[in-house]
Amino acid sequence: MNAIIFHKNGKRVNEIRKKLGFENIYIESRTYIPAHAFNVRITDTNMILIKLDSPDTEILTLLPILKQKWNQLPIVVLDEQENATTKQRALQLGADGYFSKPFYYRLLAIHLKNLACRKESYRKGKWVRALGVSLDMERRFVRRNNRTIRLRNKEFSLLEYLIINRGKLLTRNSILEHVWDRNANFASNTVDVHINRLRQKIDAPYKKKLIHTVPCVGYMFDEYRTC
Repeated sequence: MNAIIFHKNGKRVNEIRKKLGFENIYIESRTYIPAHAFNVRITDTNMILIKLDSPDTEILTLLPILKQKWNQLPIVVLDEQENATTKQRALQLGADGYFSKPFYYRLLAIHLKNLACRKESYRKGKWVRALGVSLDMERRFVRRNNRTIRLRNKEFSLLEYLIINRGKLLTRNSILEHVWDRNANFASNTVDVHINRLRQKIDAPYKKKLIHTVPCVGYMFDEYRTC
């Protein structure tokens, strides 16, 4: 997952980038300059982070600007100091999430990834579609080439995550973090077993395969195998 972090100074930004990088969240750093706020360009990004150094909250003025220009992206505030008033203001200005220090990076990463997935699903509405596969998010069934396919709950969630990240290489760890409960008990081959079951239902009846294995790394949902 790719994210951009806005900040007024570089304090702790490298630590945030490094720690979240271990969780497969790759962050581009941007220094906040009020005069340039309306000229921000964002591409190939799943999420926007705003690093806040309370009690200086001027950077929160970015929120309405970013919401207006990139409403499809979740925006999360990372605050160096927990402050109920600041949290309330951030949420009122349009933040989708607020986290304060101390940052427990593994848990933070899970929250950020889940938020990005929910935002993407909501943006796409009732249906999530890609390459002839359609997911009905309300009734939780799948159609491919006008054929209805019934999936188990985890199979559906797995396919949803693959489709939302179409064309991206997904590691087994990232799939586990997004699709399975962190406290659940699962075997080392859980992802592989569920991928194989999903293939039998989604790919096996068709000549064109959409779920591809990247040896020793993970999986990718795409029309052509690119790795």
